[in-house]
Amino acid sequence: MHAQTLFLALFAAATASAAAVDRRQGNNNNNAAAADFGVCNPTMDFQLGRPGRKANEGTFLPVDDLVAQGQQDALNPNIITNRICDQLTNVCEANEAAVALCESAQATVQGLGTKDATTADAFNAALGF
Repeated sequence: MHAQTLFLALFAAATASAAAVDRRQGNNNNNAAAADFGVCNPTMDFQLGRPGRKANEGTFLPVDDLVAQGQQDALNPNIITNRICDQLTNVCEANEAAVALCESAQATVQGLGTKDATTADAFNAALGF
């Protein structure tokens, strides 16, 4: 009897934990239109003085290693936003809602015309990060 109770308690705890993770990640499947970025973090980073750059030269790069694989940092944020949106389909297993949201965030960056930390912040915010 004790073993059955213990098993039931562990099963309930695991189920509750999995449900909490799904809700935090937005993957609860209750809303088919919710953006699911798959296995990737679609955000980008802006930093000054990356290796091979001047100390005061700012560049953009995807945060996620899978998205960034083979991609060098770029002075133009549109290169990186394009890479991120492409990789959502190519390697991240993201859903259509996530790709559409990324394309909208990409248009936001193009409209801004900036090339600094506020650009990365605006892109990430448009994605919900």
